[in-house]
This record gives sequence, structure tokens and C-alpha cells, in this order.
Amino acid sequence: MSKDRPPGSSPRSYDARPSGADRSCARVSDLLDDFLTRGDAAESGGSDPDDPSPASSPPGGDRSKISLGEIMDALGDRAFGALLLILSIPNVLPVPGLSTATGVPMILLGAQMAAGRHSPWLPRRMLAASFDRKAFLGVIRRARPWAERVERHLRPRLPAMAGPTAERLLGLAVVVLAVILSLPIVFGNQPPALAIALIALGLMESDGVFVSAGLVAGLLAIAIVAAVLLGLGQAAVAVAQQLIG
Repeated sequence: MSKDRPPGSSPRSYDARPSGADRSCARVSDLLDDFLTRGDAAESGGSDPDDPSPASSPPGGDRSKISLGEIMDALGDRAFGALLLILSIPNVLPVPGLSTATGVPMILLGAQMAAGRHSPWLPRRMLAASFDRKAFLGVIRRARPWAERVERHLRPRLPAMAGPTAERLLGLAVVVLAVILSLPIVFGNQPPALAIALIALGLMESDGVFVSAGLVAGLLAIAIVAAVLLGLGQAAVAVAQQLIG
């Protein structure tokens, strides 16, 4: 067992696989259905009969929490796109308090993409980080109908934008967006999260159009956050001047 994999976690998430689209799941809605089934089974103490590997237990056996290690196990051998999508959804449909907890792992995932790593890896301490299970799975359920609408428009196109070479450059974009997402900025979490979600969808389905849309959304997110920071800075200066004057 790898020293960086928590006890009870499946080795599948750590096996090398070809980079690029997540081909083990034909539809985005199927990915979310499978993730919710496994998450609910873990909460009730059951297991997926089609999965011979043991489910990861939440830290301390607290089934009201879901850990990053459990999320990776539930996704199995899928690549970066699926994990980025699952981690970005709670920020697109915001769950308070999850921006930093999900943003920091995405920074590391983006760096791994940029480095050309074939499969996601997170350090043991980060895998042990946990969130409220009901809130996390609840927001994934809310995203399920939207996934059905979006996947009707997903199809392989503009392969150069979603291939292995592009994936390295996209990793850099994910790092920048995830850093912004991790910052405690009011209304600053949703735009970068949406951009990451679009990039993830494009990678999962080899759809360069969605990847391009994600990059455009990322530029808009950077502009929005820069405007918010500028406004906060000007307000702080005005307050300081009033206090001093």
C-alpha cells in the first residue's frame, strides 16, 4: 500500500492511465449517478455490489463526513476531468465554507496536469480532509438535472484543445483559477469554479469547444475578481483617509 494512500482506500485512484478525456464514463450524468450511489452507500454503511474494493471510511468512522480520499475512491480510475468537475460543482452551486477546502486540492491537480502526470494524486493529509456529506452530496444532486442538459451539447470536436499537449497548458489555467477560487473574496468563487467546470467537461468528452468556453470564462473570472479587489482597495483607502483626516 502506498504510504500516501489512507488505509481502506482503493488503489484504483492511484493507478497510471492515459491522460486526456475520462473515457471510463460515457456520460456526465452517469458519473454523477455513480458518485451519488457510492456516497449514499458509504453513508448507510453499505457498499456497491459491483465494486469489489472496500469503500473508504470517513475519518474516525464519522459517516456524516465525506473525505477527499473517499471522493477519489468513488471516482475510481477516472482522470483529472472527473475529479475537477466534482470539486468545482460545490462552488458553482455554492456551499459555504468549501471554496478553500476544494480549491487547494485543485491547485495541486492543475500543477500535476501541467507536469504531464497521468493520474491524480493527493498527499495523505489532504486526502483526510472532510466535508459535511449531506451538504456535499446534496449539491451534486442539484447539479444532476443541469448535467443532463449540458451533456446533450458535449461531443468530440476541436481535439487539439482537449488533447494531451493542451492538457498541460490547461493545467496552468486550472492552477490560476483554483488560486482565485481559494481566496476569501465575496462573490469571487463562482466565476472561476464555473470556468474550471467547463474545462473539466471539455476534457472528459474531448470537447475543445467547452474547453475554449472554460478559458474564456476564466478570463472573465479574473477580470471580475480584479474589479472586486480594486473596489475593495479603493473603499479601504477611502475609509483610511476618513479616519486619518
